[in-house]
Amino acid sequence: MNIKKFAEKYVKAHEEAILTGNCDALEELEDSDIVEHIISSSRDMEGWEAHKQHILGVRQALSDINMDCEILISEGNLFAILYKVRGRFTGQIPGMPPPTSKEIEASTLGLFHVSNGKVYEAWAHVTPQV
Repeated sequence: MNIKKFAEKYVKAHEEAILTGNCDALEELEDSDIVEHIISSSRDMEGWEAHKQHILGVRQALSDINMDCEILISEGNLFAILYKVRGRFTGQIPGMPPPTSKEIEASTLGLFHVSNGKVYEAWAHVTPQV
């Protein structure tokens, strides 16, 4: 497996999920038992369904959403991406202050571990700028 091509495919699927709510392509690339360690909030998100609900929650909380994503490195069975999600903060996001209807941006640095052609573990540090 070419990890750079896999990372590019993952980025495209993740952008589609955030921008449109269609999580099908992303689901194909993540293990159903994926564990995502959210370093900035000292919690873990376990399983594909939890990740999908998180994405749908972000979409519900942000209107006029857009996303920029950059692959920082891909080597062996790991890749790292930096992505920024921006939108108007109109709904509640767990761990965030109440909605303000103002434009916000959250930067996320993610490291993804791939095995058997799927992401099965990830580490993320999220920096919201409200």
